[in-house]
Amino acid sequence: MFKIKNSIFVIAALFFALSLQAQSINNNEKSLLWEISGNGLEKPSYIFGTMHLVPKDDYFFTDKMKEKFETCEKLILEIDINIPLKKQIEIVKQVLLPKGKLLSDYMTAEEFDKFQSYILDTLKIKKTTFKKINKIKPLLGSSLIINELAGKTKAYEQELNKLAKKNKMSVEGLETMEFQMGLINKISIEEQIKMMAEDDMTGNPMDAYNVMLEAYKKQDLFTLKTLMDADDSMTGIEDDFLNNRNKDWIPKIEKLAKKSSVFIAVGAGHLPGDDGVLYLLKEKGYSVKAVK
Repeated sequence: MFKIKNSIFVIAALFFALSLQAQSINNNEKSLLWEISGNGLEKPSYIFGTMHLVPKDDYFFTDKMKEKFETCEKLILEIDINIPLKKQIEIVKQVLLPKGKLLSDYMTAEEFDKFQSYILDTLKIKKTTFKKINKIKPLLGSSLIINELAGKTKAYEQELNKLAKKNKMSVEGLETMEFQMGLINKISIEEQIKMMAEDDMTGNPMDAYNVMLEAYKKQDLFTLKTLMDADDSMTGIEDDFLNNRNKDWIPKIEKLAKKSSVFIAVGAGHLPGDDGVLYLLKEKGYSVKAVK
């Protein structure tokens, strides 16, 4: 079936079958927000699982979440989204397909016609959006499709960034945009196309997206992770996009949390599981508990 459905989680991560017996984190606790304390920390810090893109009407940030956010001195995102204009222009160049090529250059005429018909006729995507999709790397084009199908949307990273500015909190990133683009660039355009679209383009990617959204709204990280793992779009790239990044983040999180109380917001798929950030922090000796 059409693989747009999970690529937005792949991206951010962009771009998202648990072995639960080894976990010290309570599988039954449903929360997106977790407190990190102990192990020499003077003040607790918090880690929050985001969904990078949600319909406007489904966005929520509870009073308890806001209360804990306001106790922190710094907001930590996967990347600092406060990007200067010059860098924004550089990023746009990286988003585009290389050498001015179009997606149609990587497909046969028959494949592209089928893809175009699916996007325009079945999904009813605007022609202006399809023109953009034809110019950019497939994994990023997938997010444009989800964005349009979802209607008016909000991004947690942008909303938290606004709240940080309001509270005069500084913002930092655990990694750079260049690093994240590098992960995407490790996958050939041809392989990205295979990840995005297979032969029978008939389903609606919003069907699977909405199942994940419901799990997210219930703050059920473990069901969300199970849903993500059930899709094979992560096969072969899970270490690069999830596991290795989780491990790389731990010393950075430790260093930041020792300096001040921080509110860390990363894709919800990074939190649960034996390779997830919650378990890795617990393994390092920190107390990690759900905030209700």
